[in-house]
Amino acid sequence: MPDTDTLLAGVAEIDITPPVGTFLAGSLKPRHSTGIEDPLYVKAISIQSGKNKLVYVIFDLIALDRNTAEQGMKLTYEKTGILPETIVWAASHTHTGPYTGGLFFDESLLDRKWLNTIPEKMAQCIAMADKNKKVVRFSKLRSFHYGLSHNRRILFKNGRVINTWLLHNAPEDVQSIGSAGPIDPEIGIFCFEDMEGMPVAIIFHFTLHTNTNFGSKFSADYPGVVAARIRERFGPDVITLSMPGACGDINSTGLRYRQVGDALAEKIISALETRKPETRPVFLGVKKCEVTVPIRDFSVDQTDRIASSGWDEESQKVFFNELEIMRKTGRKEDTTVLQAWCIDDVGFASLPGELFVEWGLKIKKESPFPFTYPVELGGDYLGYLITHKAWQEIGYEALIARSARPAPEGVEKMVQRVIEMLFELYREKGERK
Repeated sequence: MPDTDTLLAGVAEIDITPPVGTFLAGSLKPRHSTGIEDPLYVKAISIQSGKNKLVYVIFDLIALDRNTAEQGMKLTYEKTGILPETIVWAASHTHTGPYTGGLFFDESLLDRKWLNTIPEKMAQCIAMADKNKKVVRFSKLRSFHYGLSHNRRILFKNGRVINTWLLHNAPEDVQSIGSAGPIDPEIGIFCFEDMEGMPVAIIFHFTLHTNTNFGSKFSADYPGVVAARIRERFGPDVITLSMPGACGDINSTGLRYRQVGDALAEKIISALETRKPETRPVFLGVKKCEVTVPIRDFSVDQTDRIASSGWDEESQKVFFNELEIMRKTGRKEDTTVLQAWCIDDVGFASLPGELFVEWGLKIKKESPFPFTYPVELGGDYLGYLITHKAWQEIGYEALIARSARPAPEGVEKMVQRVIEMLFELYREKGERK
């Protein structure tokens, strides 16, 4: 057993790219994949400080359901003895990856044979990362980039919102009055380096939708570009893991994925050049809990909401179909999982869907940790996690679909609970000094 002053970390990645020809998710209409621009991976980092262990896993996928990942955690325990409660995970939300669940699709678009390989590959990746552990030093850094993102919801004088890619359908007789919300330009950067000073693993956090590559080939989008650039600078053995920020309402300013990735990589690499590793013990903590939240009210007629969102008539049919699918389930609530963890004085809070930036900023503001980073699409997938204000303004994310299930009061409940979990971790950190 390592002593309490020793920090260990190991990292691994496994290719999970489906066969070419598999349908691509990320739009209202399916697209056949025609090749591989860059591979999709599952990546894992296993961190240990004394008796405490934390495993973070990121999938280059648009989303992943709780059951699939929990199968992977069960297999991990069987292979390694690593407890599921020490494993936290998220999906990168790439829009040039395969279907993984109910996202505007029918069953024929889903490659079940491929999806069934994900739990075993998750377990293999974690086992490899854990086996690769070595003594490391930890650095936390940050940077900012203001030119990559915008709030993709535009507010009009009638109180309604139109998403930026639908502005050609905005009402001509109503003036716009600016963005409906803020952005979050902060880049969180975390480095684990060996005792010779060579980075072993880099984790970066940024608040930007992973939809900057909308081509026909498999791609990890801008996180894949960042990973490649960091390898160019620090060597072929370093593995970079992304953490998706609260970007449910945040899109690129128009730059494509290589431009975005290059711009982020320059900021990250510049910050890494100034790193000063911690020499004191590093505290690790993990919390998970289940929560039941209400689904949006689909008993009320949605015709006006769908029509005013800006989608054309053909696309509106997709949402009426989604609404009917939701009605047939008869479900009024979802039970899901929340995750919170910390690495020293940095807290992380993960929610199971596409979290609006306003909620992410609230978590950062109210957390007791000096630095906190909200992570979306973690632990499960319930779809868009919108605000009360966004529900009133409508727009794409405030419709009702399998990719847009939780009611705003349910999202508020989740946000408040992860903030409580951060306070619990912070108290535990203080007690173990």
